[in-house]
Amino acid sequence: MYLFYLDESGNEKDPADRYFVLGGLAIFERQTYFVTNKLEAVQERHFPKHQPIPFHASDIRAGKRFWRAVPEAKRDRVLSDVISAITGFAAVRLFAAAIEKDDVLWGDAAVEKATEEVCHRFDGLLKREYQQRKKRERGLLIFSTGRFDDRAKVWVSEFRQRGTASGSINNLADIPYFASMQESRLLQAADFVAHAVWLLYEKRDPSLLRAMMPQFERPSGIMDGLVHVGPSSGSGCDCPACYGRRVRGSFGPWVGDSEQLEIPGAEEDPAT
Repeated sequence: MYLFYLDESGNEKDPADRYFVLGGLAIFERQTYFVTNKLEAVQERHFPKHQPIPFHASDIRAGKRFWRAVPEAKRDRVLSDVISAITGFAAVRLFAAAIEKDDVLWGDAAVEKATEEVCHRFDGLLKREYQQRKKRERGLLIFSTGRFDDRAKVWVSEFRQRGTASGSINNLADIPYFASMQESRLLQAADFVAHAVWLLYEKRDPSLLRAMMPQFERPSGIMDGLVHVGPSSGSGCDCPACYGRRVRGSFGPWVGDSEQLEIPGAEEDPAT
């Protein structure tokens, strides 16, 4: 079974935010222990013998809450180390939907569309696992608790029963589950993915996302794990989601050349 940890970034109802993002990471069940250990090692490296500190990307970047007293240089090292832990295993797959809000697609509609997109793409990964490797895997969605828990359950149930605009959903094992980000290192990793994508689309800042790009699901070199939905998406957009669909193996000018972004030495699944 694959576990798909998800969190959001951006406010779906606030007109000050142009984008709402839902994103996270899909991990085979036997890998969760190893990725969690790598994330725990980040705290041990920087704050040994301290009570658990949640890795919340926006707080670390802005120096909020616990991070207010931490020097910027150390916060930057923590950000880098968390990203290295997320991308440290070649089989970890990243997914995200960047929803560009407009008069129609905002609020609940933006969240529902983001949920539909990530569900469809995660289901595609599970289908390919069977088609290419003859491994019949199921998937479980695990959301960070937030503003739309009850609605997400309804939406995912409808996607399973009726399909999505892009096709049927056949490989989810159950309804989505919800947990506190404070208590799960993997949901904190999902927060990093969602915030990094939001930062790129909202601010054109690739500083967090750039190193993560090779981990987004790219069957046959075509970007599938990251999707941009909205009025400026498509053939005229050079974001990594749109450009990566037009040009096989490339992430486009927003984040840089794909050959320079490949991560050397990423570990294969140590549990296989």
